[in-house]
Amino acid sequence: MVTRDVVRSDVDVESLVRRGDRAVFTDEYNCKLRRLYPWPGTVETKRPVTEFGAIWVVVGPGKTVDSHNHDEEETFIVIDGRATLKLEGRETALQKGDVAYIPRFAEHELRNLSATEPFVFVDIYWDWEGRSAVNRGV
Repeated sequence: MVTRDVVRSDVDVESLVRRGDRAVFTDEYNCKLRRLYPWPGTVETKRPVTEFGAIWVVVGPGKTVDSHNHDEEETFIVIDGRATLKLEGRETALQKGDVAYIPRFAEHELRNLSATEPFVFVDIYWDWEGRSAVNRGV
C-alpha cells in the first residue's frame, strides 16, 4: 500500500521554510557548517531503515577540512568552487556539479584550491537503522 504524507491544514507553510538570511553556521572540522537535517522540532530524519542528515558546508579560501572518519556514509554535492578530496590517501579534484561518495570509516579531507573563493557543498550522510555501527556490533 502506498501512503502519502500531507501538510495538515493547520500548519503554517512558512514554518516549513528555513530562510537563508537567518542561517547559523558553526565552526567544525576547520570549515563552516550549517546543519540542515535533522531539523529539531520540525523534521525528524530517523526512519525504520536509516537515519540521514544534511549539512551546508563552506570551506574558506585555502583552508583544509580536518582529516577524519566516521561510521556514517556520506555524499558531497558540490555547489561551487574547486577542491582536492583526499580519500584513504588517494586524491582527486572536485568542482561544481560533482558528486562524491564517502564510504563508512574512510579517512577523508578536503582542501580548497582557491586563494580567494570558498568551496561550497551539501553533505548528505546516513547510517543503518538510525544507529551507529558500534552499537550494531559492526
